[in-house]
Amino acid sequence: MKNLIYYIIFYIVFCLLQFSFSKYINFFGKFPNFILIFIVYIGLSKGSMFAQLMGFLFGLTWDVFSTDFFGIRTIMFTIIGYFSGKLNKNFDGDKILTQYVVVFLASVVYKLGTNLICYVILSNKDYNFLILDSSLKIFITVLIAPVIFYILNYVKKEI
Repeated sequence: MKNLIYYIIFYIVFCLLQFSFSKYINFFGKFPNFILIFIVYIGLSKGSMFAQLMGFLFGLTWDVFSTDFFGIRTIMFTIIGYFSGKLNKNFDGDKILTQYVVVFLASVVYKLGTNLICYVILSNKDYNFLILDSSLKIFITVLIAPVIFYILNYVKKEI
């Protein structure tokens, strides 16, 4: 029961962080993808099934509040949850290098996947994933990931 309450609280906290505080918490005008970090954290600590479920719920929530093509984030976060969960048994999620590498790969997959889906379905010829703008967002997300992992581990131990 404690774990369920823990994850519900963090679901609400990360939704608020991602959707409400982007104008207050940004670096060089770029806001880190806190939801992606949380999904990777869940994948590395709990496994594939729970990370997929959280990825689906976060993606669905983001798609509901977004004006973009519905379902892109749901698909991408579910895929990221699956693959980060598969790394659960092979890598130690408490090591900072693992956190950097997995969050970096997840960020790249997320960015390339969303652009590919937009290109195929919407015929959107947006190549912004190749420019510095997207690279800076990925860099900031990767840079802040160990801090978020540390906070989540600390709170989980205290509960």
